[in-house]
Amino acid sequence: MGNPRKWKRRHEKSEDDPFRTPYQRDRDRVLYSSAFRRLSGVAQVAAVNEQRVLHNRLTHSLKVAQLGRRLVQHLKQGDSAEAREFRKSFGINADVVETAGLVHDIGHPPFGHVSEPVLDACLRRAVGLEGFEGNAQSFRIVTKLARRRTEYAGLDLTRAALDAMLKYPRPRPRSADDLFTAPTWTDRRFGSKWGAYASELEDFRWARKGATSSLRSANAILMDWADDITYATHDIEDCFRAGLIPLHDLVSDRDRIARHARRRLGKLPDFEPALFDAGLDKVISRFGKITSSCWDTRQNRSAMNVITTANITDCVNAVSFAADPPHIAVDARCQYLVEALKELTWYYVIDKPSLAVMQEGQKRIVQSLYDRLRDCLTESPKSPRLPIQLRSIYRELGRDPDFDSAYRGSAEAREARAVVDYICVLTEAQAVDLDERLSGRSHSSMFGAWFS
Repeated sequence: MGNPRKWKRRHEKSEDDPFRTPYQRDRDRVLYSSAFRRLSGVAQVAAVNEQRVLHNRLTHSLKVAQLGRRLVQHLKQGDSAEAREFRKSFGINADVVETAGLVHDIGHPPFGHVSEPVLDACLRRAVGLEGFEGNAQSFRIVTKLARRRTEYAGLDLTRAALDAMLKYPRPRPRSADDLFTAPTWTDRRFGSKWGAYASELEDFRWARKGATSSLRSANAILMDWADDITYATHDIEDCFRAGLIPLHDLVSDRDRIARHARRRLGKLPDFEPALFDAGLDKVISRFGKITSSCWDTRQNRSAMNVITTANITDCVNAVSFAADPPHIAVDARCQYLVEALKELTWYYVIDKPSLAVMQEGQKRIVQSLYDRLRDCLTESPKSPRLPIQLRSIYRELGRDPDFDSAYRGSAEAREARAVVDYICVLTEAQAVDLDERLSGRSHSSMFGAWFS
């Protein structure tokens, strides 16, 4: 299992399990948590209630976990004693990367990224709070909000698992200028965001004990790369299936796609348009196997499988060991290939009015839900109008010394954080239903209530 410090837990002191390693127990704890199951009700790109069978946050997370395990297996090829010792010293572990892949999106609010600026603005208005960040919310869920024992909060994952899920291993920097520290955007050692609230600072410090500054761990780099690969491949499949991306006829749009990408990515440090164009041309060439706009032909479905396999194989082979800490590198050309794949979704789907209009409505639902729940909580924490789980979250915040210390006992901070925590444990269907009930627009009765 490598370094014994890495498989320790903050709360439980013994590992009395004859057939599972501590890292395997981490994985099982996540899979059996309600916080993980909830992701089946959170969208990836398309709404989870679509008639077509598309990816959601749960199936995305399962694929990230699976691909992360394969990346570790790829790196562990080779039988020389020197190579084995080289790998062992970096602490890469397939179970750790898989667990990190399972939990990396566990803090996503309903409707995903579109809700994050709304919740960020809500928290920033509260005294002392640093705003909202989906990665920090994921860390908060596994260390505080998810419960498996009455003796402690969170899932009590090992130090290695917590460190591996920290794609952005730092609290919020004091200024936006401090957010990106990598010399080039293809340097996977750094991240451009932050990953822990002040209320989880002690858990963060414990997880990062012995780590180097704000460098990601080797396991975190592998999980993050698996996330990029998975997102880039399955979103294209979903959007083609829905008739949104004309994979059979990309050549005519090639130059417009490239110009759109330069506007979107041109500010990245050391972005090289020629490398992006090479990646885009490779993507378009591969999708030449798609013969028509119809997903449901046997030929197109088989072709898509061949293309996805080729793209993933390239991305797995792009990972190698490096001399500098944390000793994991990803070939830059393959990173441009992944960005070219992502660009198809950006060009044809994300930057289109049909999605923007729907997202505007989703933002309003989240804002309305926050305002109404916050008003009820401010009026009385014991109000029968408050869902039981929200009352429980609010009560637990009052007992959390870390939260009290971080925000100086601010009642306003406690109310705002409790409401946002509650929103982030809802599925999208639950968020819509609760907002309709609170606003008087629901046609449901008290007998259909799920929150009491």
